[in-house]
Amino acid sequence: MNTATDKFFYTGTETEITEQAAALIIAEAYRAISDHGRFSLVLAGGNSPRSLYRQLAKGVANNEGAESKEEQTFMPWKKTWLFWGDERSVPADHQESNYQMARETLLSKIPISENHVFRMPAEQEDGNKAASEYEETIRTYFIASGSLSQQNFPIFDLIILGLGDDGHTASLFPDNTASLQETKRWVIAVSEPLAKPPGKRLTLTLPVINHARNILFFTTSKEKAGLAKRIFAADENRVPASRVLPVNGKTFWFTVQL
Repeated sequence: MNTATDKFFYTGTETEITEQAAALIIAEAYRAISDHGRFSLVLAGGNSPRSLYRQLAKGVANNEGAESKEEQTFMPWKKTWLFWGDERSVPADHQESNYQMARETLLSKIPISENHVFRMPAEQEDGNKAASEYEETIRTYFIASGSLSQQNFPIFDLIILGLGDDGHTASLFPDNTASLQETKRWVIAVSEPLAKPPGKRLTLTLPVINHARNILFFTTSKEKAGLAKRIFAADENRVPASRVLPVNGKTFWFTVQL
């Protein structure tokens, strides 16, 4: 069971937390590959991860001020597989698509094979069918990699999450009790009239998120930094993000300094 020692909180300027978060992801990637030969990374949507994805694309400096490629550490993209934590029900090239945001900031800039990228098919009209298809995609990957938990949930190496003003994370919103109480499905379709933008979405469920080896919350919004701090300190337990409590993993929070 997760304990207080498995929680870490980092604050700083946007540049500082972006570099620190990228360094942590890269370190966990190499640790995962050393342990079981591959790295499964779940990407978040929204605006905050843009700077983080750009940093991952160019690597991190091995020492302060490093500029040459020889002094940079890069993600092991050939042994990395990418998934998404949630997606809006829009075409893949839509400006509000989480996939499109990742394509612009990350995918178009890195040497990763197309068969290592698993986009959520959220543009399908039948959201439940799309959710089942993505769950099957995840299941196929994890059966092949032999990394299912005893509770039959996938064990992602690292999941990146954002934080909404209302405390939502992925597309798990405070007003959607059914999605927050889901205990069996891995991926579900939700409809959120109060979301920004409003509409249908696909999202990973809390049990899937909570079975990850590492969870990394990342936000560059000062307005959300206070909420993040309260959730981390367990002073706020009414919002969806406060329900992210890894079964046997670590949680890292990266926020800008207040």
